[in-house]
Amino acid sequence: MSQSNLNDKTTLTGKRKLEDMSENSSSDEDEESLFLQQAKEVFSQQRKPVIIPQFPENMPDKVNSDEDDDDENFTDDESQLSNEETSEQVQEEVSEEEQEEEMEKMEESIEQLAAGREEKEDADIIIAICNAAKPQEKIKPPDLRSSVNCMVTDISFHPSEELIAMSNIEGEITCYKYGNEENELLHTLNHHKKSCRVLSFNHDGALLFSASKDKSVVITDTETMTVTQSFRKAHDSPIYSLLCMDANIWASGDDDGVVKVWDKRRAIQKPVAEYKEMDEFVSSMITDSGSRLLVCTSGEGTLTAFNTRAKKMEGQSEVYPSEMNCVGLIRQETKVIAGLGNGNMYIFDWKAFGYHSDAFGDHPSAINCMIPIMDNIVITGCDDGKIRAISLFPHRFLGVVGHHKFPIERLDISTCGHYIASTSHDGRVRFWNISYFEDPNLKLMESTTKKSVRNKKRSLRKEKLGFQLPSSKRRNKGDFFAGLAEPEPGPAEAAEPDSDAASDSDAESTLEAESEDVK
Repeated sequence: MSQSNLNDKTTLTGKRKLEDMSENSSSDEDEESLFLQQAKEVFSQQRKPVIIPQFPENMPDKVNSDEDDDDENFTDDESQLSNEETSEQVQEEVSEEEQEEEMEKMEESIEQLAAGREEKEDADIIIAICNAAKPQEKIKPPDLRSSVNCMVTDISFHPSEELIAMSNIEGEITCYKYGNEENELLHTLNHHKKSCRVLSFNHDGALLFSASKDKSVVITDTETMTVTQSFRKAHDSPIYSLLCMDANIWASGDDDGVVKVWDKRRAIQKPVAEYKEMDEFVSSMITDSGSRLLVCTSGEGTLTAFNTRAKKMEGQSEVYPSEMNCVGLIRQETKVIAGLGNGNMYIFDWKAFGYHSDAFGDHPSAINCMIPIMDNIVITGCDDGKIRAISLFPHRFLGVVGHHKFPIERLDISTCGHYIASTSHDGRVRFWNISYFEDPNLKLMESTTKKSVRNKKRSLRKEKLGFQLPSSKRRNKGDFFAGLAEPEPGPAEAAEPDSDAASDSDAESTLEAESEDVK
Protein backbone atom coordinates (compact mmCIF):
# COMPACT_ATOMS: atom_id res chain seq x y z
CA MET A 1 0.00 0.00 0.00
CA SER A 2 2.64 2.01 0.85
CA GLN A 3 4.49 1.50 -2.37
CA SER A 4 1.43 1.95 -4.46
CA ASN A 5 0.59 5.03 -2.59
CA LEU A 6 4.02 6.34 -3.16
CA ASN A 7 3.83 5.56 -6.81
CA ASP A 8 0.52 7.21 -7.03
CA LYS A 9 1.84 10.29 -5.27
CA THR A 10 4.80 10.46 -7.52
CA THR A 11 2.69 10.12 -10.55
CA LEU A 12 0.39 12.77 -9.21
CA THR A 13 3.17 15.08 -8.48
CA GLY A 14 4.65 14.44 -11.90
CA LYS A 15 1.33 15.13 -13.53
CA ARG A 16 0.95 18.27 -11.53
CA LYS A 17 4.39 19.35 -12.54
CA LEU A 18 3.62 18.65 -16.20
CA GLU A 19 0.34 20.50 -15.89
CA ASP A 20 2.04 23.37 -14.25
CA MET A 21 4.66 23.38 -16.92
CA SER A 22 2.07 23.18 -19.62
CA GLU A 23 0.14 25.92 -17.99
CA ASN A 24 3.24 28.02 -17.72
CA SER A 25 4.14 27.27 -21.29
CA SER A 26 0.64 27.99 -22.43
CA SER A 27 0.62 31.19 -20.49
CA ASP A 28 4.00 32.09 -21.95
CA GLU A 29 2.73 31.25 -25.41
CA ASP A 30 -0.34 33.32 -24.82
CA GLU A 31 1.77 36.23 -23.62
CA GLU A 32 4.10 35.91 -26.58
CA SER A 33 1.22 35.72 -28.97
CA LEU A 34 -0.34 38.77 -27.40
CA PHE A 35 2.98 40.70 -27.43
CA LEU A 36 3.61 39.75 -31.01
CA GLN A 37 0.17 40.89 -32.08
CA GLN A 38 0.53 44.21 -30.26
CA ALA A 39 4.02 44.75 -31.61
CA LYS A 40 2.85 43.98 -35.13
CA GLU A 41 0.00 46.41 -34.76
CA VAL A 42 2.29 49.18 -33.45
CA PHE A 43 4.89 48.50 -36.08
CA SER A 44 2.25 48.45 -38.76
CA GLN A 45 0.95 51.80 -37.54
CA GLN A 46 4.43 53.34 -37.53
CA ARG A 47 5.45 51.94 -40.88
CA LYS A 48 2.56 51.97 -43.21
CA PRO A 49 3.41 51.04 -46.75
CA VAL A 50 2.93 53.72 -49.29
CA ILE A 51 0.19 52.63 -51.52
CA ILE A 52 0.08 54.28 -54.90
CA PRO A 53 -3.41 54.00 -56.14
CA GLN A 54 -3.89 53.07 -59.67
CA PHE A 55 -6.74 54.78 -61.26
CA PRO A 56 -8.12 54.07 -64.61
CA GLU A 57 -7.67 56.39 -67.45
CA ASN A 58 -11.23 57.50 -67.58
CA MET A 59 -11.80 58.93 -64.16
CA PRO A 60 -14.35 61.49 -63.21
CA ASP A 61 -13.41 65.15 -62.99
CA LYS A 62 -13.87 65.27 -59.28
CA VAL A 63 -10.92 63.06 -58.68
CA ASN A 64 -8.76 65.15 -61.00
CA SER A 65 -9.93 68.34 -59.32
CA ASP A 66 -9.01 66.94 -55.94
CA GLU A 67 -5.60 66.05 -57.22
CA ASP A 68 -5.22 69.48 -58.75
CA ASP A 69 -6.15 71.09 -55.46
CA ASP A 70 -3.54 69.07 -53.65
CA ASP A 71 -0.96 69.87 -56.30
CA GLU A 72 -1.93 73.52 -56.15
CA ASN A 73 -1.55 73.59 -52.38
CA PHE A 74 1.80 71.96 -52.68
CA THR A 75 2.92 74.22 -55.51
CA ASP A 76 1.66 77.30 -53.64
CA ASP A 77 4.09 76.63 -50.83
CA GLU A 78 6.88 76.03 -53.28
CA SER A 79 5.94 79.11 -55.28
CA GLN A 80 5.97 81.21 -52.11
CA LEU A 81 9.44 80.02 -51.31
CA SER A 82 10.59 80.49 -54.87
CA ASN A 83 8.98 83.96 -55.01
CA GLU A 84 10.79 85.00 -51.84
CA GLU A 85 14.09 83.74 -53.21
CA THR A 86 13.53 85.39 -56.58
CA SER A 87 12.48 88.67 -54.93
CA GLU A 88 15.65 88.65 -52.87
CA GLN A 89 17.68 87.93 -55.98
CA VAL A 90 15.86 90.66 -57.89
CA GLN A 91 16.44 93.13 -55.06
CA GLU A 92 20.11 92.25 -55.00
CA GLU A 93 20.33 92.64 -58.77
CA VAL A 94 18.43 95.95 -58.60
CA SER A 95 20.68 97.25 -55.84
CA GLU A 96 23.73 96.23 -57.84
CA GLU A 97 22.31 97.93 -60.92
CA GLU A 98 21.50 101.04 -58.89
CA GLN A 99 25.03 101.10 -57.50
CA GLU A 100 26.42 100.70 -60.99
CA GLU A 101 24.14 103.48 -62.26
CA GLU A 102 25.19 105.74 -59.37
CA MET A 103 28.84 105.05 -60.09
CA GLU A 104 28.26 105.80 -63.76
CA LYS A 105 26.41 109.00 -62.83
CA MET A 106 29.21 110.02 -60.49
CA GLU A 107 31.79 109.34 -63.18
CA GLU A 108 29.69 111.30 -65.67
CA SER A 109 29.25 114.17 -63.19
CA ILE A 110 32.99 114.22 -62.50
CA GLU A 111 33.68 114.23 -66.22
CA GLN A 112 31.10 116.98 -66.69
CA LEU A 113 32.65 119.01 -63.85
CA ALA A 114 36.10 118.57 -65.33
CA ALA A 115 34.79 119.51 -68.76
CA GLY A 116 32.92 122.47 -67.25
CA ARG A 117 36.05 123.62 -65.47
CA GLU A 118 38.07 123.30 -68.61
CA GLU A 119 35.41 125.18 -70.55
CA LYS A 120 35.25 127.82 -67.84
CA GLU A 121 39.02 128.17 -67.81
CA ASP A 122 39.03 128.38 -71.59
CA ALA A 123 36.25 130.96 -71.44
CA ASP A 124 38.11 132.94 -68.79
CA ILE A 125 41.27 132.85 -70.89
CA ILE A 126 39.33 133.96 -73.96
CA ILE A 127 37.67 136.76 -71.98
CA ALA A 128 41.02 137.85 -70.59
CA ILE A 129 42.54 137.86 -74.09
CA CYS A 130 39.58 139.83 -75.44
CA ASN A 131 39.80 142.29 -72.58
CA ALA A 132 43.52 142.67 -73.13
CA ALA A 133 42.94 143.21 -76.85
CA LYS A 134 40.37 145.91 -76.18
CA PRO A 135 41.73 149.41 -75.72
CA GLN A 136 41.71 150.14 -72.02
CA GLU A 137 40.00 153.20 -70.70
CA LYS A 138 42.58 155.85 -69.97
CA ILE A 139 42.39 157.34 -66.51
CA LYS A 140 45.32 159.75 -66.72
CA PRO A 141 47.05 161.89 -69.33
CA PRO A 142 49.98 160.40 -71.25
CA ASP A 143 53.54 161.28 -70.31
CA LEU A 144 55.17 164.47 -71.50
CA ARG A 145 58.70 164.66 -72.89
CA SER A 146 61.01 167.61 -73.21
CA SER A 147 61.40 168.78 -76.80
CA VAL A 148 65.19 168.54 -76.63
CA ASN A 149 65.22 165.34 -74.51
CA CYS A 150 66.91 166.96 -71.55
CA MET A 151 66.20 167.02 -67.84
CA VAL A 152 62.93 168.67 -66.72
CA THR A 153 63.65 171.05 -63.85
CA ASP A 154 60.18 172.19 -62.73
CA ILE A 155 56.44 171.90 -63.46
CA SER A 156 53.38 173.96 -62.53
CA PHE A 157 49.63 173.34 -63.02
CA HIS A 158 47.32 176.17 -63.96
CA PRO A 159 44.96 176.90 -61.02
CA SER A 160 41.75 176.96 -63.07
CA GLU A 161 42.39 175.40 -66.49
CA GLU A 162 43.76 172.10 -67.79
CA LEU A 163 47.17 173.60 -68.53
CA ILE A 164 50.61 172.59 -67.35
CA ALA A 165 53.90 174.41 -67.82
CA MET A 166 57.27 172.64 -67.75
CA SER A 167 60.83 173.92 -67.92
CA ASN A 168 64.08 172.15 -68.72
CA ILE A 169 67.75 172.50 -68.06
CA GLU A 170 68.22 174.32 -71.38
CA GLY A 171 66.03 177.25 -70.27
CA GLU A 172 63.05 176.32 -72.48
CA ILE A 173 59.48 176.63 -71.19
CA THR A 174 56.61 174.73 -72.81
CA CYS A 175 52.89 174.90 -72.07
CA TYR A 176 50.56 171.95 -72.74
CA LYS A 177 46.86 171.34 -72.58
CA TYR A 178 46.60 167.92 -70.95
CA GLY A 179 43.85 165.31 -71.31
CA ASN A 180 43.37 161.58 -70.89
CA GLU A 181 43.50 160.96 -74.62
CA GLU A 182 46.34 163.25 -75.66
CA ASN A 183 48.36 166.32 -74.72
CA GLU A 184 48.42 169.35 -76.94
CA LEU A 185 51.42 171.69 -77.13
CA LEU A 186 50.25 175.29 -76.92
CA HIS A 187 53.31 177.51 -76.48
CA THR A 188 57.09 177.39 -76.31
CA LEU A 189 59.01 180.17 -74.54
CA ASN A 190 62.74 180.94 -74.59
CA HIS A 191 63.15 183.77 -72.12
CA HIS A 192 66.18 182.45 -70.27
CA LYS A 193 69.71 181.83 -71.42
CA LYS A 194 70.47 179.20 -68.77
CA SER A 195 68.56 176.55 -66.88
CA CYS A 196 65.08 177.59 -65.83
CA ARG A 197 64.92 176.34 -62.23
CA VAL A 198 61.50 177.51 -61.03
CA LEU A 199 58.02 177.86 -62.57
CA SER A 200 54.87 179.10 -60.83
CA PHE A 201 51.45 180.41 -61.82
CA ASN A 202 49.96 183.12 -59.66
CA HIS A 203 46.69 182.56 -57.78
CA ASP A 204 44.33 183.33 -60.66
CA GLY A 205 46.56 181.86 -63.37
CA ALA A 206 46.85 185.13 -65.33
CA LEU A 207 50.63 185.31 -64.89
CA LEU A 208 53.45 182.79 -65.16
CA PHE A 209 56.60 183.42 -63.11
CA SER A 210 59.90 181.85 -64.13
CA ALA A 211 63.33 182.12 -62.49
CA SER A 212 66.63 180.99 -63.94
CA LYS A 213 70.19 180.23 -63.12
CA ASP A 214 71.09 183.37 -65.03
CA LYS A 215 69.72 185.35 -62.00
CA SER A 216 66.71 186.66 -63.92
CA VAL A 217 62.97 186.53 -63.22
CA VAL A 218 60.42 186.83 -66.05
CA ILE A 219 56.66 187.38 -65.66
CA THR A 220 54.56 186.25 -68.67
CA ASP A 221 50.92 186.90 -69.50
CA THR A 222 49.27 183.48 -70.01
CA GLU A 223 46.66 184.74 -72.49
CA THR A 224 48.95 186.51 -74.93
CA MET A 225 52.17 184.74 -73.88
CA THR A 226 53.98 188.05 -73.85
CA VAL A 227 56.44 189.23 -71.22
CA THR A 228 54.89 191.78 -68.86
CA GLN A 229 57.90 192.25 -66.55
CA SER A 230 61.50 191.08 -66.62
CA PHE A 231 64.06 191.32 -63.82
CA ARG A 232 67.43 190.69 -65.43
CA LYS A 233 69.46 191.01 -62.25
CA ALA A 234 67.04 190.05 -59.53
CA HIS A 235 69.76 188.41 -57.35
CA ASP A 236 73.51 188.40 -57.14
CA SER A 237 73.50 184.59 -57.14
CA PRO A 238 71.53 182.06 -59.20
CA ILE A 239 67.91 181.87 -58.09
CA TYR A 240 66.88 178.57 -56.54
CA SER A 241 63.26 179.05 -55.38
CA LEU A 242 60.27 181.34 -56.01
CA LEU A 243 56.79 181.73 -54.49
CA CYS A 244 53.73 183.83 -55.39
CA MET A 245 52.35 184.96 -52.04
CA ASP A 246 49.25 186.77 -53.33
CA ALA A 247 48.06 188.63 -56.42
CA ASN A 248 50.83 191.24 -56.16
CA ILE A 249 53.51 189.99 -53.73
CA TRP A 250 56.05 187.31 -54.61
CA ALA A 251 59.32 186.16 -53.04
CA SER A 252 62.54 184.60 -54.33
CA GLY A 253 65.58 182.90 -52.79
CA ASP A 254 69.05 182.22 -54.19
CA ASP A 255 71.98 179.87 -53.70
CA ASP A 256 73.58 182.05 -51.00
CA GLY A 257 70.56 182.06 -48.67
CA VAL A 258 69.27 185.53 -49.58
CA VAL A 259 65.49 186.00 -49.56
CA LYS A 260 63.83 188.92 -51.34
CA VAL A 261 60.20 190.03 -51.30
CA TRP A 262 58.84 191.84 -54.37
CA ASP A 263 55.75 193.86 -55.30
CA LYS A 264 54.92 193.81 -58.99
CA ARG A 265 52.98 197.08 -58.67
CA ARG A 266 56.15 199.07 -58.03
CA ALA A 267 57.58 200.88 -61.00
CA ILE A 268 61.14 200.51 -59.70
CA GLN A 269 62.54 197.00 -59.91
CA LYS A 270 63.65 196.85 -56.30
CA PRO A 271 62.58 194.38 -53.58
CA VAL A 272 60.24 195.42 -50.80
CA ALA A 273 62.31 193.51 -48.24
CA GLU A 274 65.56 191.53 -48.24
CA TYR A 275 66.79 189.00 -45.66
CA LYS A 276 70.09 187.23 -45.16
CA GLU A 277 69.62 184.76 -42.29
CA MET A 278 70.79 181.55 -43.97
CA ASP A 279 74.17 180.48 -45.25
CA GLU A 280 73.07 177.85 -47.80
CA PHE A 281 70.63 177.76 -50.69
CA VAL A 282 66.95 178.48 -50.06
CA SER A 283 65.40 175.19 -51.07
CA SER A 284 61.63 175.93 -50.75
CA MET A 285 59.07 178.47 -49.53
CA ILE A 286 55.48 178.48 -48.26
CA THR A 287 53.04 180.95 -46.76
CA ASP A 288 49.66 180.82 -45.09
CA SER A 289 46.36 182.10 -46.47
CA GLY A 290 46.93 185.50 -44.86
CA SER A 291 50.32 185.85 -46.58
CA ARG A 292 51.80 187.33 -43.45
CA LEU A 293 54.55 184.84 -42.69
CA LEU A 294 57.02 183.49 -45.25
CA VAL A 295 58.52 180.15 -44.16
CA CYS A 296 61.71 179.01 -45.89
CA THR A 297 63.91 175.92 -45.69
CA SER A 298 67.61 175.91 -46.50
CA GLY A 299 70.45 173.58 -47.28
CA GLU A 300 72.05 174.27 -43.92
CA GLY A 301 69.22 172.36 -42.18
CA THR A 302 67.19 175.22 -40.72
CA LEU A 303 63.59 176.39 -40.94
CA THR A 304 63.22 180.16 -40.95
CA ALA A 305 60.09 182.34 -40.83
CA PHE A 306 59.94 185.97 -41.98
CA ASN A 307 57.27 188.53 -41.22
CA THR A 308 56.86 190.30 -44.58
CA ARG A 309 54.81 193.15 -43.16
CA ALA A 310 57.08 193.87 -40.23
CA LYS A 311 60.08 193.13 -42.46
CA LYS A 312 61.89 191.05 -39.87
CA MET A 313 62.64 187.44 -39.02
CA GLU A 314 59.88 185.81 -36.98
CA GLY A 315 61.81 182.74 -35.89
CA GLN A 316 64.38 180.14 -36.87
CA SER A 317 64.84 176.52 -35.90
CA GLU A 318 67.98 174.90 -34.65
CA VAL A 319 70.32 173.35 -37.18
CA TYR A 320 69.29 169.80 -38.11
CA PRO A 321 71.77 167.12 -39.18
CA SER A 322 70.74 167.20 -42.85
CA GLU A 323 69.54 169.71 -45.42
CA MET A 324 65.88 170.62 -45.52
CA ASN A 325 64.73 170.17 -49.09
CA CYS A 326 60.96 170.81 -48.97
CA VAL A 327 58.20 172.16 -46.76
CA GLY A 328 54.37 172.04 -46.62
CA LEU A 329 51.34 173.08 -44.56
CA ILE A 330 49.03 170.51 -42.96
CA ARG A 331 46.24 170.29 -40.39
CA GLN A 332 44.42 173.41 -41.60
CA GLU A 333 47.61 175.47 -41.65
CA THR A 334 48.30 174.82 -37.98
CA LYS A 335 51.43 172.76 -38.59
CA VAL A 336 54.45 172.86 -40.90
CA ILE A 337 56.11 169.69 -42.16
CA ALA A 338 59.65 169.62 -43.57
CA GLY A 339 61.46 166.86 -45.46
CA LEU A 340 65.18 166.27 -44.99
CA GLY A 341 67.95 164.72 -47.02
CA ASN A 342 68.38 161.86 -44.53
CA GLY A 343 64.79 160.65 -45.01
CA ASN A 344 63.37 162.18 -41.83
CA MET A 345 60.30 164.39 -41.64
CA TYR A 346 59.84 166.96 -38.87
CA ILE A 347 56.57 168.64 -37.91
CA PHE A 348 56.54 172.13 -36.40
CA ASP A 349 53.68 174.03 -34.84
CA TRP A 350 52.72 177.22 -36.63
CA LYS A 351 54.49 180.22 -35.07
CA ALA A 352 56.64 177.84 -32.99
CA PHE A 353 59.54 177.17 -35.34
CA GLY A 354 62.33 176.71 -32.81
CA TYR A 355 62.03 172.94 -32.45
CA HIS A 356 59.85 170.25 -33.99
CA SER A 357 56.85 168.88 -32.13
CA ASP A 358 56.70 165.54 -33.94
CA ALA A 359 58.84 163.44 -36.29
CA PHE A 360 58.49 160.65 -38.82
CA GLY A 361 61.67 158.99 -40.01
CA ASP A 362 60.88 155.88 -42.02
CA HIS A 363 61.88 156.99 -45.52
CA PRO A 364 64.66 154.80 -46.92
CA SER A 365 66.25 157.67 -48.90
CA ALA A 366 66.37 161.46 -49.16
CA ILE A 367 63.13 163.39 -49.53
CA ASN A 368 63.58 165.81 -52.45
CA CYS A 369 60.06 167.20 -52.80
CA MET A 370 56.72 167.12 -51.05
CA ILE A 371 53.13 168.19 -51.66
CA PRO A 372 50.16 167.91 -49.27
CA ILE A 373 47.06 166.64 -51.10
CA MET A 374 44.74 166.44 -48.09
CA ASP A 375 44.64 167.69 -44.55
CA ASN A 376 46.47 164.59 -43.29
CA ILE A 377 47.94 162.99 -46.43
CA VAL A 378 51.26 164.05 -47.96
CA ILE A 379 52.90 162.87 -51.19
CA THR A 380 56.70 162.71 -51.15
CA GLY A 381 59.25 162.28 -53.94
CA CYS A 382 62.42 160.48 -52.91
CA ASP A 383 65.91 159.80 -54.12
CA ASP A 384 65.09 156.12 -54.83
CA GLY A 385 62.69 157.15 -57.63
CA LYS A 386 59.48 156.34 -55.74
CA ILE A 387 56.52 158.58 -54.98
CA ARG A 388 55.00 157.64 -51.65
CA ALA A 389 51.77 158.54 -49.87
CA ILE A 390 51.97 159.15 -46.12
CA SER A 391 49.16 159.49 -43.62
CA LEU A 392 49.78 161.78 -40.68
CA PHE A 393 48.25 161.58 -37.21
CA PRO A 394 48.73 158.65 -36.96
CA HIS A 395 51.91 158.51 -39.03
CA ARG A 396 52.12 155.60 -41.44
CA PHE A 397 52.94 154.79 -45.03
CA LEU A 398 49.97 154.23 -47.33
CA GLY A 399 51.97 152.93 -50.26
CA VAL A 400 53.72 153.80 -53.50
CA VAL A 401 51.81 156.16 -55.80
CA GLY A 402 54.28 155.98 -58.72
CA HIS A 403 57.90 155.59 -59.65
CA HIS A 404 60.70 156.78 -61.92
CA LYS A 405 64.01 155.22 -62.76
CA PHE A 406 65.86 158.21 -61.34
CA PRO A 407 65.38 160.48 -58.31
CA ILE A 408 62.17 162.51 -58.14
CA GLU A 409 62.84 166.25 -58.41
CA ARG A 410 59.47 168.01 -58.51
CA LEU A 411 55.81 167.30 -57.68
CA ASP A 412 52.64 169.28 -58.31
CA ILE A 413 48.89 168.66 -58.06
CA SER A 414 46.26 169.60 -60.63
CA THR A 415 43.44 172.03 -60.01
CA CYS A 416 40.84 169.23 -59.95
CA GLY A 417 42.91 167.30 -57.40
CA HIS A 418 42.74 164.04 -59.37
CA TYR A 419 46.26 164.09 -60.84
CA ILE A 420 49.74 164.72 -59.62
CA ALA A 421 52.66 165.25 -61.95
CA SER A 422 56.27 164.27 -61.25
CA THR A 423 59.60 164.93 -62.90
CA SER A 424 62.91 163.13 -62.81
CA HIS A 425 66.25 163.05 -64.57
CA ASP A 426 64.84 160.99 -67.45
CA GLY A 427 63.36 164.05 -69.20
CA ARG A 428 59.73 163.00 -68.72
CA VAL A 429 56.73 164.35 -66.85
CA ARG A 430 54.49 161.56 -65.63
CA PHE A 431 50.90 161.86 -64.43
CA TRP A 432 49.33 159.76 -61.66
CA ASN A 433 45.63 159.46 -60.95
CA ILE A 434 45.10 159.78 -57.18
CA SER A 435 41.32 160.09 -57.16
CA TYR A 436 41.09 156.82 -55.16
CA PHE A 437 42.10 158.76 -52.05
CA GLU A 438 38.62 160.29 -52.09
CA ASP A 439 36.96 156.87 -51.74
CA PRO A 440 36.29 156.28 -48.01
CA ASN A 441 35.63 152.54 -48.53
CA LEU A 442 38.96 151.88 -50.23
CA LYS A 443 41.29 149.65 -48.20
CA LEU A 444 44.72 150.92 -49.12
CA MET A 445 46.78 148.60 -46.98
CA GLU A 446 45.92 145.18 -45.60
CA SER A 447 48.43 142.82 -44.06
CA THR A 448 47.41 139.17 -44.63
CA THR A 449 50.46 137.52 -43.12
CA LYS A 450 51.03 136.83 -39.45
CA LYS A 451 54.27 138.08 -38.03
CA SER A 452 56.07 137.69 -34.75
CA VAL A 453 55.83 140.46 -32.20
CA ARG A 454 59.54 141.05 -32.34
CA ASN A 455 59.72 141.71 -36.07
CA LYS A 456 56.19 143.03 -36.55
CA LYS A 457 57.10 146.69 -36.72
CA ARG A 458 60.06 146.12 -39.02
CA SER A 459 58.17 143.78 -41.35
CA LEU A 460 55.15 146.08 -41.53
CA ARG A 461 57.39 149.03 -42.34
CA LYS A 462 59.10 147.06 -45.11
CA GLU A 463 55.76 145.86 -46.45
CA LYS A 464 54.24 149.35 -46.50
CA LEU A 465 57.29 150.86 -48.16
CA GLY A 466 56.80 148.51 -51.11
CA PHE A 467 53.01 148.44 -51.19
CA GLN A 468 51.74 149.57 -54.61
CA LEU A 469 48.70 151.84 -54.73
CA PRO A 470 46.17 151.71 -57.62
CA SER A 471 47.89 154.57 -59.47
CA SER A 472 51.12 152.59 -59.75
CA LYS A 473 51.40 150.24 -62.71
CA ARG A 474 53.25 147.67 -60.66
CA ARG A 475 51.49 144.90 -58.78
CA ASN A 476 51.91 143.75 -55.22
CA LYS A 477 53.35 140.37 -54.38
CA GLY A 478 50.12 139.19 -52.77
CA ASP A 479 48.05 139.98 -55.89
CA PHE A 480 49.39 136.84 -57.57
CA PHE A 481 47.49 134.64 -55.09
CA ALA A 482 44.47 136.92 -54.79
CA GLY A 483 42.28 134.49 -56.75
CA LEU A 484 42.96 131.69 -54.25
CA ALA A 485 41.68 133.65 -51.26
CA GLU A 486 38.27 132.80 -49.88
CA PRO A 487 35.63 135.43 -50.59
CA GLU A 488 34.80 137.64 -47.68
CA PRO A 489 31.24 137.45 -46.32
CA GLY A 490 28.98 140.08 -47.73
CA PRO A 491 27.01 142.56 -45.68
CA ALA A 492 23.94 140.31 -45.67
CA GLU A 493 25.95 137.32 -44.42
CA ALA A 494 27.71 139.46 -41.87
CA ALA A 495 24.36 140.72 -40.64
CA GLU A 496 22.92 137.23 -40.13
CA PRO A 497 24.71 136.50 -36.83
CA ASP A 498 23.54 139.83 -35.49
CA SER A 499 19.95 139.00 -36.39
CA ASP A 500 20.28 135.59 -34.71
CA ALA A 501 21.71 137.22 -31.63
CA ALA A 502 18.86 139.71 -31.63
CA SER A 503 16.29 136.91 -31.91
CA ASP A 504 17.99 135.01 -29.06
CA SER A 505 17.95 138.11 -26.88
CA ASP A 506 14.25 138.67 -27.70
CA ALA A 507 13.47 135.06 -26.76
CA GLU A 508 15.36 135.41 -23.49
CA SER A 509 13.49 138.62 -22.66
CA THR A 510 10.12 136.99 -23.34
CA LEU A 511 11.03 134.00 -21.14
CA GLU A 512 12.05 136.32 -18.32
CA ALA A 513 8.81 138.23 -18.63
CA GLU A 514 6.78 135.01 -18.50
CA SER A 515 8.66 133.80 -15.44
CA GLU A 516 7.98 137.10 -13.69
CA ASP A 517 4.27 136.80 -14.53
CA VAL A 518 4.21 133.29 -13.12
CA LYS A 519 5.85 134.47 -9.92
